[in-house]
Amino acid sequence: MASRIRLTREGHIMAGRLQVHPEAVRDAAGFAADIQARLQSMADNARAAVSPGASGWGDDDFGGKFAGGAKGFSTSSENMATGTENLANSFQNLHGGLTKSAKRLEDMEHGNYGTFV
Repeated sequence: MASRIRLTREGHIMAGRLQVHPEAVRDAAGFAADIQARLQSMADNARAAVSPGASGWGDDDFGGKFAGGAKGFSTSSENMATGTENLANSFQNLHGGLTKSAKRLEDMEHGNYGTFV
């Protein structure tokens, strides 16, 4: 089995053939958008579940210890929702980057078409 890796005189690896399909990049952008929407929904639902109002743990001393403090349920649940929302924002940024990349690749393909025909 022949190796497809080529080296330059300096020992650097040379890239072989590279193909990029803008439609596949757009598909990946769509998946990223779907993941973003699901994560944002999870963060919103988590916040709604612990929103101010009657709490399931009560307002007695035990309930206060459970919910309050730096390591209490209220702080921990907000940290979890914020982390999930941050992850959703990352996927939103990924979606935007992939969408722009697909457009640029397509524009380059159309621009170069006449050169190689």
